[in-house]
Amino acid sequence: MKIIYFDCFSGISGDMLLGAFIDAGLNQELLTELPEKLNLPQVKVTINKVLKNGLSATKVDVTFPEEQVHRHLADIEKIIDAADLPDPVKIISKKIFLNLAKAEARVHGTDVDQIHFHEVGALDAIADITGVALGFHELQIDQAFCSKISVGGGLVKIAHGTYPVPAPATAYLLEGFMLNQGPVDKELVTPTGAAVLATLCEQTEIPSFHLKATGYGAGTAEFKDTPNVLRVQLGEIQKSTNLESDEILQIECNIDDLNPQIYPYLIEQVLQAGAVEAFVTPVVMKKGRPGHLFSILCADENEQDILNIIFKETTSIGVRKQKLTRSILKRRVTDLKTSFGIIKVKEITLPDGSIKRTPEFEDCKKVALETGEALMDIQKKLIEEINKT
Repeated sequence: MKIIYFDCFSGISGDMLLGAFIDAGLNQELLTELPEKLNLPQVKVTINKVLKNGLSATKVDVTFPEEQVHRHLADIEKIIDAADLPDPVKIISKKIFLNLAKAEARVHGTDVDQIHFHEVGALDAIADITGVALGFHELQIDQAFCSKISVGGGLVKIAHGTYPVPAPATAYLLEGFMLNQGPVDKELVTPTGAAVLATLCEQTEIPSFHLKATGYGAGTAEFKDTPNVLRVQLGEIQKSTNLESDEILQIECNIDDLNPQIYPYLIEQVLQAGAVEAFVTPVVMKKGRPGHLFSILCADENEQDILNIIFKETTSIGVRKQKLTRSILKRRVTDLKTSFGIIKVKEITLPDGSIKRTPEFEDCKKVALETGEALMDIQKKLIEEINKT
């Protein structure tokens, strides 16, 4: 599987993306011929090697005659649909613009169809986004990852006034990503760059990969101590064996003076607050006291809510926290028609690709109550039946 890793230590923008793709090996004729493919002969793409703080990088410039046109999403989609580009490129391009439109609609409190683009509707933005989509297609990228994103700082002037960095639409597009302020008081992430990340990229732990190429795409601004470049790395990882991996936060505390009747309520509360798992383990504590180890697995964004519950509902005065990596079999819940009616079933893909199905307990319980048969017999019959399909 081919991957790309965006190292956004100095932000990300459309021209930086295009330059990094070329620097990493994309045929530059694909970009110089792009205006013709888009039926935009007034647009010109130029590519040059530059130095940024002593670092060699590729600079892509998209130029066009000045225009006073504010395009709606439908106008941009018409340009893309009429272009002489592969269908996957058109699909990716339109997804990126749709995410841009959704962010702008949130900013202005209106519908996507009512949004008219300013900067991101200009011809250079159209070339940037279709060029990025073309790069993904030609480099046959299967998955994209990114680092923490340096967004810069200070204020930025846009069509509707002066705003703090990141600009409003950019901030919406970056929701869910880990950000760093700085390293300079300038806008480092443009709406185009943010929309590409929001549409194509995951900010999760990157798996080990074979590095195949590295490229640097240059921005326009010059900074004293930081090269204004985006670094991309192209690589390959072995195909998945139907195992997924993620990072999860483990929170634990030892308790020896809590009424045990409270633990079921406590588990219910943290699960409602977003915990993936919660469990209690009997332990022997110092001085030989019997106690309980209360363990919770959760995502980072649920940490504070769960800590609030622990300190409110238990006698604990401190917790331990650590990041864990999980390997998870792919699974999904679906409805299957059985001799007992429609039953919810969990389908699990094993490492060898085979499917294992298990009936949901509550559905088995319901059938047992309706038929009067033993619950364990219902489970056994359903397991045999659903794994024959």
